[in-house]
Amino acid sequence: MTKTGGGGEATASTPNKRAVLTSPPRSNKRGRPRKVDILAREAANKNAAKAHEKEETAAESMENTENTENDHKQEGKRRRKYTKRAGKKLDIAARVFFNNRLSANEADTQRFIPQEEDCERFDEARKAVGQDIGDSQGIDGSTPSTPSGVSAGVGYQVKKIRIGLFEIDSWYISPYPDEYSRHPLLYICEFCLKYMKSEYTYQRHCMKCTLKHPPGDEIYRDGNISVFEVDGRKNKVYCQNLCLIGKMFLDTKTLYYDVEPFLFYILCEYDTKGYHFAGYYSKEKRSAQGYNLSCIMILPSKQREGYGKLLIEFSYLLSKKEGVPGSPEKPLSDFGLLSYRSYWRRSIYEILLDQGVGRISIEDISARTGMTVDDIISTLQTDGMLQRPPYGLGGYRLVVDVEKTSEYLRKANEKNPRRIDPSKLMWTPFLMKRPVALDGDQAADNAGVEIGNASNGLVNGSARDGCEAPGPEDDAAMLSDLSV
Repeated sequence: MTKTGGGGEATASTPNKRAVLTSPPRSNKRGRPRKVDILAREAANKNAAKAHEKEETAAESMENTENTENDHKQEGKRRRKYTKRAGKKLDIAARVFFNNRLSANEADTQRFIPQEEDCERFDEARKAVGQDIGDSQGIDGSTPSTPSGVSAGVGYQVKKIRIGLFEIDSWYISPYPDEYSRHPLLYICEFCLKYMKSEYTYQRHCMKCTLKHPPGDEIYRDGNISVFEVDGRKNKVYCQNLCLIGKMFLDTKTLYYDVEPFLFYILCEYDTKGYHFAGYYSKEKRSAQGYNLSCIMILPSKQREGYGKLLIEFSYLLSKKEGVPGSPEKPLSDFGLLSYRSYWRRSIYEILLDQGVGRISIEDISARTGMTVDDIISTLQTDGMLQRPPYGLGGYRLVVDVEKTSEYLRKANEKNPRRIDPSKLMWTPFLMKRPVALDGDQAADNAGVEIGNASNGLVNGSARDGCEAPGPEDDAAMLSDLSV
């Protein structure tokens, strides 16, 4: 079939080919093609080019899908070959790694190797996650806001921890990673303090954990009680895990990961299985304020056994070994103040009863106890034992009721018989500090105070024969007279 144009040549038309204008456009009276015909020709060519591009892109997409399917098949074959080889290698390495402690069934790791079904599930989950991510985006592409009732920035709280044979309820939120904080129960190894999410992982870890004591130097041992010194710079991960445990039972603790400037002293109970963690305290390597203790924590399962005061006494033993008076980091919490006041009172009473009637200075008490002068004065003031003598005599007098003091020490020793034996300490100070020499005026101000008993006219701070105890207005003068 032929077709002729206006003055053009005849061309054969095929129904399966695109409509492309091959005949010349019609001409006007002057012999030039009309403008309408030119525009129609250009539009037809553009449409034909677009259709050709669509066909090419469709063919390319079909080829890509075929290639991806072939790649997935080849990847599946590689996975199956790898799992067979890896299964044999892991089965042999399992027994060597666990030092032949496990039986053949326990050391079998074949069930943990991903099979073909697992790979298919993983691919399906990966696709589903991609769809969920697209659905979770907002209209403008932003992520959805925090759900109502949950404030932003507040993490999940671990309800309980399993450490050793004890399952302990947590008191406060500890900043564990999110994947661990979502679990209500964490399993913690009592030797390396590693935390885990599942009981099965915890049991496997306990079988292969080679650490049976804290990673530091054992500086004290008395019976089944041992104290280890751990450097935060040398054992950073262990100390960070230790601080995370401490935060679960201390509300005011703010140190979690910056552990390098601190030393940690770990209190452990020893048995045939190893050194079991019971508590710890930390202190700065170089403290400008002279603090000998920054943070102290005893596990709730080990409380009411005297371990808290034992660590307090141990911190003052190290202060005496260094030759520098020490004090806990201020301000103290309510429970911390009660514990320290009890220890300060007990230490001062023992020295006063050993001294008897005579003269003793605040510096002598500080040198023998390792306590600072301010802590000694505050304890004596609280107990009403620091009194101004009658008739305008200078200085101050320590008034001791021997019977009540002896009764207090007897009850304290019965309640808490654990004491630190200085002869069993094997330790050298981490940082040597030269003691500050006193000036002549300061030494004269701290010359001493007189010790009396109930026969001198004062009993428990009460007045006799017109003698009055100092009031609050005398505190400033008292501190100025006895300050170092």
